[in-house]
Amino acid sequence: MSRKMKDVLEKIDELVVEMNNFHFLTHTKTPSIVHPQTHSRVDESEIVGKLHEKEQVVKILLEYQCDNNNVMVLPIVGMGGIGKTTLAQLVHNDQRVMHHFDLVIWICVSDQFVVEEIIRSIIEVATMKKCELIEMEALQKKLSQVLGKKRYLLVMDDVWNEDRQKWDGLRLLLCSDAGSGSAIIVTSRSNQVASVMGTIRSHQISLLNEDQSWELFHRNAFVGEVEKQDELILMARNIVQKCKGLPLAIKTIAALLRMEHHNEWFSILDSDVWKNEILRTGFIPALQLSYDHLSPEAKICFSFCVIFPKGSMLDKDMLIQLWLANDFIASETRGQQIFEVLVWRCFLQDVKTQENLLSGFRDEYIHRPTACKMHDLMHDLAESVSQNDCTILQKYSPNESMQGSTHDSLLLRDVRHLSLVSINNTRAAMKDIIAPRTIIFQEEWFGTPLIMAESKFMSLRALKAFSIKTRMTNLKHLRYLDCSYSLIRALPEATSMLYSLQTLKLIGCQNLKKLPEGMRCMINLRHIFLIGCYYLEHMPKGIGQLSYLQTLTNYVIDSDTSRGIDQLKDLNLGGALSLIGLRKVHSAENAKEGNISAKHNLKCLSLDWYGPYSTHVGDEVHNAEGILEALHPPKRLQVLQLSNYTGAQLSLWMHDSILLEHLSELSLSSCKNIKDLPPLWQLPSLVYLSLDGLHDLTRICIGNVADNGESCMSPPLFPKLETMKVSSMPKLERWHQEATGQVAVISFPQLKKLKISDVQC
Repeated sequence: MSRKMKDVLEKIDELVVEMNNFHFLTHTKTPSIVHPQTHSRVDESEIVGKLHEKEQVVKILLEYQCDNNNVMVLPIVGMGGIGKTTLAQLVHNDQRVMHHFDLVIWICVSDQFVVEEIIRSIIEVATMKKCELIEMEALQKKLSQVLGKKRYLLVMDDVWNEDRQKWDGLRLLLCSDAGSGSAIIVTSRSNQVASVMGTIRSHQISLLNEDQSWELFHRNAFVGEVEKQDELILMARNIVQKCKGLPLAIKTIAALLRMEHHNEWFSILDSDVWKNEILRTGFIPALQLSYDHLSPEAKICFSFCVIFPKGSMLDKDMLIQLWLANDFIASETRGQQIFEVLVWRCFLQDVKTQENLLSGFRDEYIHRPTACKMHDLMHDLAESVSQNDCTILQKYSPNESMQGSTHDSLLLRDVRHLSLVSINNTRAAMKDIIAPRTIIFQEEWFGTPLIMAESKFMSLRALKAFSIKTRMTNLKHLRYLDCSYSLIRALPEATSMLYSLQTLKLIGCQNLKKLPEGMRCMINLRHIFLIGCYYLEHMPKGIGQLSYLQTLTNYVIDSDTSRGIDQLKDLNLGGALSLIGLRKVHSAENAKEGNISAKHNLKCLSLDWYGPYSTHVGDEVHNAEGILEALHPPKRLQVLQLSNYTGAQLSLWMHDSILLEHLSELSLSSCKNIKDLPPLWQLPSLVYLSLDGLHDLTRICIGNVADNGESCMSPPLFPKLETMKVSSMPKLERWHQEATGQVAVISFPQLKKLKISDVQC
């Protein structure tokens, strides 16, 4: 074998030498992207759902006032096929706009942002003559002559350029000879284009609502007086709903049906013909243009998203961790960049912080991940470009057929990444898949165990399953493991042999008491999620040796050697951290060893002296105040939760409104010995405040006289507070205590929700 290997290597060396002698150049052919040219003509009578948006844009244009050389740039942004060009056409042709501007010019920019070509197009449209000029100097002089300090409106349709330097070069020429009130409208699929070119907030174009969608379909599908059967209408409405308000998709399916007799509609709508037609005539010239502009990394990351069912909320961090586990990206930083690109270019949408992710779990308060959605038709695009690499398998049993994006057993052989939905027999479902790299169970609480041939586990890089039937040694290449909501009481010790594992999720494992003692050997671990593992007794020894660790949602403090708070000293933790069992910290000096103040990536911090299910919370003040003072958080902390604190006074750092200037949420719970609160009303960013179980507190605000004789309670107090909850405070007598000779004004200028319960005052 070694002889054969040596011969092969020698032949390769010979080929390399010959290649170098011929001086071959490495060249990757870039597929050409066809951009259809647009124009300004539109039949307004055929437009549905854009007239209100037209009025919004026209109003901005007519009311805009500026000095010379200061041209407004208004971006119109949205996914392909949503109607950006249509809206721009409506604005361009509006009679009020025509009368307001001296010049109204429409150009289609498309992929190649060549300044000379754009200037030449502007000149040709404005003069209605062919421009033969080539030199840039001649072009800019002609442009100056054409614009001539006139008030102009320039519509630049279908812009893809994200290079600020290119735009700056063109902007200078467009502004130099602009008349007062001149404006530019830019249509683009990219929010990055809007960021580079826009001078005002971009107009995010809206999808059609249900009524508008049906009206558009009705206009394009029903020609003349046809018999409209109720059953036919119901089926057509269901298809229109699947288009999710995207005008291009609605018009495509309407055009397909218009060509058929309505008696044939049932067979068409009851099949995938309508979907295939949308993919063929809708996505290829529209949405796939956006896809073609993505980098190779972004393309594979986008197509991977097809393993999540339509309508799913996609966890941003989970996506990035899965991309990394499969070597789609080189680092999480790169993953963040690609996620932003997919959002900016409208592949992903509805990005928001998820609330109540774990209903009933207390530490949900400080762990609320960023999530997003994918438009159903973008999901179809991802499916069309994934080339059988990614799929969803659902409802498989011996008596059922496979349902999903792939059906044929030969196609399933190529699948590498998949989700399992409502699977009753995983061994049968997986029999045709040779080497899966990602398996995601979509069920949570009571999913089916994953059972398949042991050889198939060897290829796995990412796995989310309720239960796994295999030896841990078969998972040696695994980098992502999610066993959330399982009933396990202890994670097997053999788990510590997963040396490649980067992410471990055990969210909601309420029976979990023990983690592997050898966990310190899992040297590649970056993220450990233990949210909702309330019966976890202690951490494994030597967690501090996991030098790559970035996320540790829960740390249960123990007084034993190598399980204390000092293990956190050198860990560069970020995101959310819950410290549980702070009563076991020996002293303030011991607390300082946790080095919390140096963890600059930390955004959310929970400090709990006893834990959520402790049967007894002590009354002792011993060490508590000093320990809290030593847990000085880093700047830029956004969320702080303090629970079961036994001290009578809060720390000095909680009086520092500069340190806590970014704090938006604060919760004090079961801190029954506290006598006074720090000046929370001065926190400039505080949006949410919860006070619960502060049994000794008599007042919330205290006014003091500053050195200059003015009350430090001068309004506005709680300047950004939107939600305030006050409960279980039997000694509360008043909201505030005025400073001597001063009249305190309680002010909640932004308050939207106030909940008070079990309070005597």
